[in-house]
Amino acid sequence: MNQKKKKDGILIHVVLFSYVIISLYPLFWAFQNSFKRHVDIIMSPFAPIKNFTIQNYIDAWNTSNVNVYLANSFLVSTISSMATVFLAAMTAYALVRIPYKFINKAIMGVLLLAIMVPGATILVPLYSFVRKFEDYFGFQIYDTYLSLIFPYVTFGLAISVVIVKAFMSSMPKELEEAAVMDGLNVYGLFFRIVLPLSLPALVSVFIVNYLNNWNEFIMANLLLSKESLRTLAVGVAVFKDMLNTNYGGLFAATMYSVIPVVIVYIFLQERIIEGLTSGSLKG
Repeated sequence: MNQKKKKDGILIHVVLFSYVIISLYPLFWAFQNSFKRHVDIIMSPFAPIKNFTIQNYIDAWNTSNVNVYLANSFLVSTISSMATVFLAAMTAYALVRIPYKFINKAIMGVLLLAIMVPGATILVPLYSFVRKFEDYFGFQIYDTYLSLIFPYVTFGLAISVVIVKAFMSSMPKELEEAAVMDGLNVYGLFFRIVLPLSLPALVSVFIVNYLNNWNEFIMANLLLSKESLRTLAVGVAVFKDMLNTNYGGLFAATMYSVIPVVIVYIFLQERIIEGLTSGSLKG
């Protein structure tokens, strides 16, 4: 019996290892070729690096506005993720402590339904709403950062509320009761007790939303037409058309958008897993 379990374990690990290799090889291949000369990529695209060079990164940086695109992606991703986390925390806490179960279930049903709706299905009404926003509210958001921040917050809010609510449901009510007896009002209770205790889940939600917003392409390409406002995902796609024959520069431009995400995930993957699983483990 133990021998069979050991064989099954080895087989599972072999399958998982093969999956990891297949998934990561394209990224490794692009990363390797970003340090090759153009002629070396043409002659032997799968061979190891013979003439190491960082000129591709220099050319990609100087030829396109990578620094502007990086700043735009950082600004939009950070603001939208922070807003999503804050709104998700308030909504989740209200759902956890709401005394009427049928209202709780109804709201959670709407949130779960929102999660299941593909984002691509509402791109047309979203675009129409953004273009006509000025007619309804008196100021324009099309071709501004707000045209991305509002949709990013909206799309990320449903799953964020579900995750944070699962975590907050495991928090003991006795802590809140003790805080109320010490004189804290509802705002002090939320900001001084609930938010600090929910930090693992909030950090995880922030990171997940940040990575999703950083990599998002369709809405950024649809709702922003000014070059000065482009995010890195859109900028790299445009850069691809400019350098369709310069593969080294193209790979380098791609790495500019990939490497920050990889670094963030490598250093914060434990935080992500901790926050996403802590609610279920404690519950």
